[in-house]
Amino acid sequence: MNKIILILSFFLIVLLYKFSFGNTSFFKYQELKKQVISIQNENIKFKEKIKVLQAEIRSLKTGLEVIEEKARQELGLIKENETFYQILK
Repeated sequence: MNKIILILSFFLIVLLYKFSFGNTSFFKYQELKKQVISIQNENIKFKEKIKVLQAEIRSLKTGLEVIEEKARQELGLIKENETFYQILK
């Protein structure tokens, strides 16, 4: 009877050690769970950025006004028969 209790106690100690400090411990599980939540939040932010960029791409493909506005702002282009005035402060 003492041998059975001794063997069961040994297994209990081993299981408690693995539960607390092993590779599959409860604390490691909690840490990984926090990392998963953090990565999911980052994914949500990146998905929002992707949607904004996709909307901009769609508008650039379809809207000539947007292309014209970008060319005017970024490249300083003007239309035919327009006069460009630059005001210096």
